[in-house]
Amino acid sequence: MSKNLLQQVMVRKFEDNKSFLDTQELIEKIQYGYIAKRGPKETKKKTFAPSTIAFGHGECPRYWYLAFEGGIFEDNADAYGGANMTNGTMSHERIQTAMKDAGILIDDEFKITHNDPPIFGFGDVLLDWGGEELLGEIKTMPAEGFEYRKAHGKPKIGHLIQLLIYMKILKKAKAVLIYENKNNHELLVIPVEVNDHYRKWVDYAFDWMRTVRKAWDNKELPKKNYRSNSRICKTCPLKNVCAEAGEGSVKIESLEALSEAV
Repeated sequence: MSKNLLQQVMVRKFEDNKSFLDTQELIEKIQYGYIAKRGPKETKKKTFAPSTIAFGHGECPRYWYLAFEGGIFEDNADAYGGANMTNGTMSHERIQTAMKDAGILIDDEFKITHNDPPIFGFGDVLLDWGGEELLGEIKTMPAEGFEYRKAHGKPKIGHLIQLLIYMKILKKAKAVLIYENKNNHELLVIPVEVNDHYRKWVDYAFDWMRTVRKAWDNKELPKKNYRSNSRICKTCPLKNVCAEAGEGSVKIESLEALSEAV
């Protein structure tokens, strides 16, 4: 059979078989699977989460008050977001396994807790580096973001905030952020060492959390700091609970972002 005839037969067979499957319907089923278990859920937070403090609604005192009260949390992740989070978890596990096989892993996915203010999180890795314990956080990102971090040698501020909180609790002066390029698995390590600028901000953040927690202890709902159509409110999992919670009785400023060290 000639090459041209073979190509014609293959194309014809493909065209003949297209009708047996609605490809878009299959794609939508798979996409639904990514978010099938991520619907609204009744939740009551007991502690601050460093990974939440670092981004969006985590800077809002009213969010934390309502989270401590408990309510229906709406998951805003779409199919892409769900797939992205699943992929991130799998990447963490793969990198942690590589560290273990390399003989440098002391521990992974270990609990990090603090009483005042109440904080709970999981550290990604604790490494043995030249006989010294080195705390590490693993983050994955698309090529564009990875190349930016690589070119400038600076971590994403949210990632740095999370790491600094862990460093304060564990009394670590040095740590590393480990980035992986999702496109080709290239790695980038950015060392982080506590300085006066970082220390001042993280002390302020702990005091802010204490203030927010005290407001909840006293049942003093913080007033809104944002318009309902703000970027912070649009992605907040408690935006519907917040809308029905009332005006509030106490003014607490939002957590100020960490600026880059100079």
